[in-house]
Amino acid sequence: MKIKQHLPSLFTLINLFLGFLAILNTMTGNYFTACYIILAAGAFDSVDGKLARLIGIPTNFGKEIDSLADMVSFCLAPAVLVYSLYTHDMPGITGEIIASVPLIMGAIRLARFNSEVYDEAPAFFTGLPTPMNALSIASLVLFIEHFKIDNPEYSQPRLLLPLIMTLSFLMVSRVRYAKFPLLNFKSGVQNNLRLLGLTVFIICFAVSIFMGYPYRVLAFFVSFYLFTGIWNHVKNLGNVETNNQVITK
Repeated sequence: MKIKQHLPSLFTLINLFLGFLAILNTMTGNYFTACYIILAAGAFDSVDGKLARLIGIPTNFGKEIDSLADMVSFCLAPAVLVYSLYTHDMPGITGEIIASVPLIMGAIRLARFNSEVYDEAPAFFTGLPTPMNALSIASLVLFIEHFKIDNPEYSQPRLLLPLIMTLSFLMVSRVRYAKFPLLNFKSGVQNNLRLLGLTVFIICFAVSIFMGYPYRVLAFFVSFYLFTGIWNHVKNLGNVETNNQVITK
């Protein structure tokens, strides 16, 4: 019974350790490895909370240690990655400030998430989740660094910095993003569609590993997730404005 109680926290600690490994690999110049380790950390992060609920032992301790692990794996690790690759030689502390944006915005998001109390858990995330932000940065780095290898004359990696900062600010935005699906087909149509999408991603990613271009598949699915949330947010804003116009007329 005691082993069962600590199983979700074990997954969380593996997530934390993987974040540490990602930082070490970044510091030694193994940037591709660091990006894929962040992906692996995200996989463990998606399991721990669901495992706790499945066996009926979600705890405040589990919630707190999960946030601490996320802080390292999905806030600090991508910030170190951005600094090492793109901003370490910028004048003054400009590079440090820019690279710290994923860390600072992630810290704000995690603190806000832990302080909110709900009678019932919402069906969506408000703001981009920290694992998805880290995965977005990692997939962007993988894609651009592979592009640099093939096309060094067209490489301007610092043009990515505004995009990376925008992604980080999405964490504290009001844009709604879908949650990781429940692993069953009994939780409604929306969950089934998300579960189908996750299955397609896993299959495509596994095939792409053997084909030699997993970074392309990762970038495509991450981009789809990001733009789906933004598109739905813009569409909902349009609906609100239309309703307000109808009411005032």
